[in-house]
Amino acid sequence: MECSKKVLISGAGLVGSLLAIAMKQRGHDVELYELRSDIRKDQSLIGKSINLIITAKGINPIINLGLWKTVKSIVTPVTGRMIHSKDANLTYQPYGKDETECNYSVSRAELNKLLMTEAEKSGVIIHFETGLKGLDLESKNAYFLNGTDKKYDLFLGTDGAGSPTREAILSELGPLASFNIEPLGSHYKELSMPSDNSGNYQMEKTALHIWPRGNHMLMALPNQDGSFTMTLYMPEKWYEDFNSPEKVSQYFLDNYADSIPLMPNYLEEYYKNPQGFLGCIRMSPWVYKDQVVLLGDAAHAIVPFFGQGMNCGFSDVQYLLDQLDLNSDDLHSSLNNYNKHQKLNGDAIADLSIENFTEMCEKVGDTEFLFKKRVEHIIEKTYPDIYRSRYGMVTYTLIPYHMAKEAGEIQSEILEELCKDLKNAEDVDLAKAKELIEGKFSPWLQENKLSIERFRG
Repeated sequence: MECSKKVLISGAGLVGSLLAIAMKQRGHDVELYELRSDIRKDQSLIGKSINLIITAKGINPIINLGLWKTVKSIVTPVTGRMIHSKDANLTYQPYGKDETECNYSVSRAELNKLLMTEAEKSGVIIHFETGLKGLDLESKNAYFLNGTDKKYDLFLGTDGAGSPTREAILSELGPLASFNIEPLGSHYKELSMPSDNSGNYQMEKTALHIWPRGNHMLMALPNQDGSFTMTLYMPEKWYEDFNSPEKVSQYFLDNYADSIPLMPNYLEEYYKNPQGFLGCIRMSPWVYKDQVVLLGDAAHAIVPFFGQGMNCGFSDVQYLLDQLDLNSDDLHSSLNNYNKHQKLNGDAIADLSIENFTEMCEKVGDTEFLFKKRVEHIIEKTYPDIYRSRYGMVTYTLIPYHMAKEAGEIQSEILEELCKDLKNAEDVDLAKAKELIEGKFSPWLQENKLSIERFRG
């Protein structure tokens, strides 16, 4: 590092807190500004957050910053999906190619509290109830809602989907910038399933539970205390239509009957907890000159159906750090490369997340879809050195999102050909599978110069 810089960060959420730790470790003078009060002292945010999944791209920077042991103490392993049919039948779908691969469920609030505390331990000053009002990009001056202002060398915007940092860039660049919000059309509510009277889980604790019902679904992720965080997803207008306890009760009885005995407070929570918006934000550029940078949801808010929102934000942090290392802290080269590379990945994971919404609501209960997944699981286990599913690439490797998306298109062609006229997944022609992989997939790997070692990730 050539010299210490005055680094201001707007937004003390997950990405902002992790980024503050990283910049402080690099020797910079770091101050973190947050609009909200300190969530470690304020419990009012319960009901406003979906449980999160931590996967490889999120774990990587946590490990590199020396925090994984601490973070791992608050996570719960999740090894696959448990599908709940309307008649209460259960179908388990493993995530990884073997039992060594799993995701980790974590409370957003608990992880945020942990990272804030670690940031303060490292010497970062956090200013709560001090949201950003605006930036003077000429004088490099930041103005805050409490009337204070501060000079900066580098300003990092991790202030979420409603980012005032992004607004400053858009205002300055005008038609040279682009910004778009893509509503999903579905909203969510957070509910809960407590542990039983003995403090034990009421459902399989190592699974993400899904009740897929077409264009709506219920989802559950385990917590360490034996409870599950439940999330209801349904079309926006339905929240207006289900406007009485009787209608809500009937909706749950019609669609999620097996969950009702396990969720004693679902009606109260349905009315008490806020209705959350779901959509994707696409923004360009993510960088203004060599002084202001967007990371996380401020640059690329996405829907949560690939479990990659936080992971993508954490990968922003890691890629920026990598570029600073590669370019000896030269901001111009580092930020240009960051903008070019991570913008591709942000758009790719947004596309994949929207696609996965359809998969989780509809396809996880579809016979043809499940059949192809079984075939893919067999060939991935048989040929682990030359084949990795798209899901595996996104979740368990550091392969960039946009490359995983490209690979998935090739894999769809391979699976389509292998499953044609196939009656039993176990009878898949493995010799033909290898031939197709080597003919279609291996050239893609070679073209993108991915070694087998990195490919395994």
